[in-house]
Amino acid sequence: MRVKLVYGCPCSGKTTYVRDRVGQKDVVYDYDTIAAALRLGSDHPTHAGVSGKAALDLRQSIADLMAGRRNVQNFWYVCTWPTDTVMGILEEFSDIEKIFIDETKKTCLERMENDETRTDKDAWREVINGWFAEHAADLNEARKDVKKNLNQKRFWNWTNGANEIKSRTLRIDGEIASESWFDDEITPQLFREELMDGNGDIVLYINSPGGDVIAASQIYTMLMEYTGNVTVRIDGMAASAASVIAMAGTTVEMAPTAMLMIHNPSTIAWGDHNDMQKAMDLLAEVKESIINAYELKTGLSRAKISRLMEEETWMNARKALDLGFIDKIMDGEQAAEAFAFSPFASENALRRKLVAKYGDKKHAEKQTGRNVHDLMDRLNLLKY
Repeated sequence: MRVKLVYGCPCSGKTTYVRDRVGQKDVVYDYDTIAAALRLGSDHPTHAGVSGKAALDLRQSIADLMAGRRNVQNFWYVCTWPTDTVMGILEEFSDIEKIFIDETKKTCLERMENDETRTDKDAWREVINGWFAEHAADLNEARKDVKKNLNQKRFWNWTNGANEIKSRTLRIDGEIASESWFDDEITPQLFREELMDGNGDIVLYINSPGGDVIAASQIYTMLMEYTGNVTVRIDGMAASAASVIAMAGTTVEMAPTAMLMIHNPSTIAWGDHNDMQKAMDLLAEVKESIINAYELKTGLSRAKISRLMEEETWMNARKALDLGFIDKIMDGEQAAEAFAFSPFASENALRRKLVAKYGDKKHAEKQTGRNVHDLMDRLNLLKY
């Protein structure tokens, strides 16, 4: 179960943000909404008194309940600021995402004035002004957390700047979206803004095992809508969802040593037979949407593409070219720049990973009974 902690000034749009994203398997605790309900219709925005205590008691009860339930997908916790008390209650959950709804004081005041349910305008103005005064020193830190979360979700990188005019280079490395873009507006918008921040041609290098099909679909659409030429170069792997993104290239090239893979989409589902059937129907529709991209690029029949996906088809550069998934095999110079392979480089990369995991000789011996060099010697025995 994932905890999504949503916070921000009153009238910033927290409740709307959650309402637009909550799923059937989710539970929502909205402190302000519950406290307002417990005030028996009073519009005054104070959290003091019996209603505030009741809301706090209810919060603890829900947190205790959620800690023991595993069939809940997301536990949404909505508040104006994550105090030490709030974080103390949530600390037993290992997977917490903090979502700061960053709106200006002017926007919050305008929303309050336009909200007919908030009749005690003077009290609400006081609350909003007080919130910004109280948290003035904390806002930059909250914004840093938002930026940090975005950077953790990044799987793309503009190697010569996002806003170059003449030529732009974009890399997609690793898993596409560690979290689904299905309920995420900020990350896709960031990608779009960076993509549209220039008008030069783009060279897109892809080395990815795939990932979130929603993210792949959105990126595919953004690249197809881009006014400049997009040259896709698969320099390592374009598997699963990554292969969908590759189809957006004006020209698609592939290193002689690279691989491309297409297969059926998959998901995880739980519930009764109706839930299972819905999941199967969804997967069928997702597959049809993916076939659209492959068909547009290759000109192959939908039936043939479907069979290739059923069989989880891996393609080297020559096979991908023959089937129409790519337009060109990269020449020696391009391949050397994009995809370098040697036993020496691989061994050094593995050695660095071992050192990073086990540390120095003393630490490694404590953890494993042998040092990094002993491990490398052992691995060398497996060479052929």
